Amino acid sequence: MSSAVSLALAGGLAATGVVAGTATTAVAAPAVSAAGAGETPVGAQAWTRVSKKNPNRSYWNTVDDLRVGNEGSAEGLSRAYLRLDTTALGGATVSKATFRITNTGAASCTGRPVELWSVGAVSAKTTWKNQPVKGVRLATVTDAKGREGCAAGDLEFDATALVKEAAAASQASVTVGLFAANESDSSAWKRFAPASASLETTIGRPVPPVISSPEFPDASNGAPANTGKARTPGTFTFGTGGATNIEKIVYWSDFEPREVTVAPGAGAVITPTGSGPHMIYAYSVDKAGRRSDQAVYRFWALGNDGVADAAGDLNGDGLRDLWTLDPTGRLRFSAGRPDGTFAPAADAGASFAPGTRIATSGDWTDDGYNDLLVLEPHAGLNRNVLRRVPGNGLGGVRPGGNIVLYVSCPVADPDAGCVNDDPAWTGDDHWSHAEDVAGAGDVNGDGQPDLLVKQGTKLWAYTGSFMGDLDANGGPVLVGDGGWDTVSVLVPGDTDGDGAADLWVRDDASGDLFAVKGAKNAAGHLDPTSWGTAQRVKIGSGLGRTAYPTLVSAGDFDRDGRTDLAAVGADGKAVWFRATATGIDATPRPVG
Repeated sequence: MSSAVSLALAGGLAATGVVAGTATTAVAAPAVSAAGAGETPVGAQAWTRVSKKNPNRSYWNTVDDLRVGNEGSAEGLSRAYLRLDTTALGGATVSKATFRITNTGAASCTGRPVELWSVGAVSAKTTWKNQPVKGVRLATVTDAKGREGCAAGDLEFDATALVKEAAAASQASVTVGLFAANESDSSAWKRFAPASASLETTIGRPVPPVISSPEFPDASNGAPANTGKARTPGTFTFGTGGATNIEKIVYWSDFEPREVTVAPGAGAVITPTGSGPHMIYAYSVDKAGRRSDQAVYRFWALGNDGVADAAGDLNGDGLRDLWTLDPTGRLRFSAGRPDGTFAPAADAGASFAPGTRIATSGDWTDDGYNDLLVLEPHAGLNRNVLRRVPGNGLGGVRPGGNIVLYVSCPVADPDAGCVNDDPAWTGDDHWSHAEDVAGAGDVNGDGQPDLLVKQGTKLWAYTGSFMGDLDANGGPVLVGDGGWDTVSVLVPGDTDGDGAADLWVRDDASGDLFAVKGAKNAAGHLDPTSWGTAQRVKIGSGLGRTAYPTLVSAGDFDRDGRTDLAAVGADGKAVWFRATATGIDATPRPVG
């Protein structure tokens, strides 16, 4: 159970646990003073009294006690006013405010009522004839102190309503008045020590947001029957629970950890990337900058019924899309259009080191979405690191879930059971000092994507694994040894309809593009070594590496039944080349 303690008027942070709507919250911490726990509360800024017997006299900041009530012929009728500092409370969530002042004298020990009112401003010009306007009565205390038998002591008045209003409006100060409830009763007068006055305020954390969505209803008690599908947008509203002093609301999700700010009570369009349970997290910030407890909204998104996205479809719309790197290493997404063009490139949510190579290579995470492979230089290790970065099914990548791909035998270590007769063998992780990687489709027919690695003069084929172990089904296959250091490779898929994936090879210097037919092995799967021995047939030209550092297996962009080619130019701009009956047209078409 949470607790709260009084705060000095100088400000501070307190909290009480709250449950709002379907949003659950953490248990709050005890309140503490911003200037230090146990600090003396702030006293009155100024004070005065007015006397009916002396109607033109000012008692501004008098050193004498303040008089309240009718003292008969000796002093007559008096009233007291005090100005209290509320600067530090601006925008805060006030849960309680107590005005205290020491009662130093009374007509008797029999309690008589004295009232605390909100009043207008006071100054050195305040007199009986120039009194502030009375507002509302805040509290009444019936007591008497300051005589033999009832020693002087504090009277406490509930000033919560006034201070809440002042905090919400960020008022610098409030003024209160002390009045005898019956100003005709000469036995009801009291005297107060002005220097003893204080305002003690309990400041709580603001109310956590109340989150709701018509498309994705609350799933705290299980998946609702009418919930929406993954990759479809929903409107999520971030209510304030009736609080009026909320400055902003900040939210994030399990599938997008980046914090986003919205206005209090506003809605945000959020698209869950995957199926199954999801959570939206949020907190409120009041106008004093204090943060609420965290709200958690649980919802469920329906899946795609087990149907994986087609190769190269990065957003689930059935069209081929592109991931490219701009000159700064930022990942960019270009959505394919039905007419074969592309939408302008958009940010895809990741940045990589200079010299990074990427490949789109199918679903490496078994969620039905195409993922990104990244070959990135690691300066500290003096080698490359190969990682998979999960796609979010919306054209971007997920910040979490990245894993480093590995092999069981990374070095020649007899103690680990990794033995090879070749003295030049240094392990199965040939990408450590490789120049490029390329998606190979599903080479061995196990339903998982595979990978090509171009290391110097050699080309290697790896079988993929959802677990990240690339030699779990046997070591890498040497496609060919010799001449692969002068070319770029990509796998466009089965371009001739014989059931075996083909290879495209670009001569980096001349810019000529060649097609290499794949062949099947005895098991009916592609034999990647066939790419190393088959004849190369020229299908394009003008694609030198200097002009186009990166080639991309594009798929059928214009939906004419032929596999097209895409590339990233030396200027960092993506283009694509249309396939014809005789090969690849040399005319570059802009992407976006």
